Amino acid sequence: MILVVDRDSKNVKVSCFKQDGSFYRIILEDGINTAVSVRKAILKTTTKSRIEAISFRCFFGGDISEGPVFIDETLLTDMVKLTEFFSLYVPAMIDLIKTFRSAFQDVPLIAFFENSFFRDLPEEEKCYALPYEYCEKHRVRKWGFHGIFHEENSVVAGLKKRTISIVLDIQTTVSAISGGKPLSISLGYTPLEGIMSRTSCGDLDPGIVFYLMNVQKYSLQRIDDMLKNESGFVGLTGYDISIEDMVKLLGKDKKIDLAFDVYRFQIMKYMAEGMAAMGGVDNIVFSGQNTGVLASVIHNILKDLMFLGVNVGSVPGAVDGDVVTVSSAESEIKALINKMSVERIIFHQSISFLRNTNKNNTMTFGRK
Repeated sequence: MILVVDRDSKNVKVSCFKQDGSFYRIILEDGINTAVSVRKAILKTTTKSRIEAISFRCFFGGDISEGPVFIDETLLTDMVKLTEFFSLYVPAMIDLIKTFRSAFQDVPLIAFFENSFFRDLPEEEKCYALPYEYCEKHRVRKWGFHGIFHEENSVVAGLKKRTISIVLDIQTTVSAISGGKPLSISLGYTPLEGIMSRTSCGDLDPGIVFYLMNVQKYSLQRIDDMLKNESGFVGLTGYDISIEDMVKLLGKDKKIDLAFDVYRFQIMKYMAEGMAAMGGVDNIVFSGQNTGVLASVIHNILKDLMFLGVNVGSVPGAVDGDVVTVSSAESEIKALINKMSVERIIFHQSISFLRNTNKNNTMTFGRK
């Protein structure tokens, strides 16, 4: 069994993957935060299965790792140095890792960082047009996000291909990947950059911040809250409802229609930027937890790209399978949907990582 640990602001989710790929999930409740309580909660349902490895999805890892890495004291020390970037998330993640490390001392722990894939972005994409010292000394640069999804999408599409990867998740990101290497990413230094989300603004003229301060007399805290929690779909529509419920109102409410038009336009803008960086495109791959909910948006984006030679085949979401082709056979550009969850991707990558590093010679996963 391989455990995949993911945490958000509310919960710690542990996906327990069996050898056949099936899994079940454990939610660690508040109060289950000591090595003893965590071990007890996990072993309560895994007593008959040997735990081969525990993998952690880490939102931010700076540039300390090129990919998956075994967790040791050196890595934890390097992670502590990242606290200035995410002062709440990083210490909480370190504490969680230490708890699991103490609870399962005989099990290898692996870290998967969401921005490792973007470690070697081209300098022209990595740097902002600020005084260079901010990028060089203070590391104000594009870090990217959803690297686990984007890297997997490039593998699904073919490493030698030019791929536009779109992740439709809580945050939407677009990346251009050529030969397995990222050339662009829509999300940069913070999640505010790039494409709007349910509650955040996405790309914004910085002058608007000064306007809100000088004219509207908003404090920095008020502006921060507005841009992160009162903008995006919620801000444009005035409806504090889920994206799924907003989709149901498409064509019935002008504010909803406008919000999705802005959203789709932002996605296509970053897709066009990526195509220009690569000098064309061979594959377009969608992934993320909202591919089903946003099937109509995917369909409309692909229809808008018909001038490039994209021909839409299957209606997105109507076909079963982990990876499905939604372009027709005669389409010059192949369009795919990768339906795998980030936990399942980490599970498969954990198997490959363990096998390639020979850290666990008795591992039974992946054997024929």
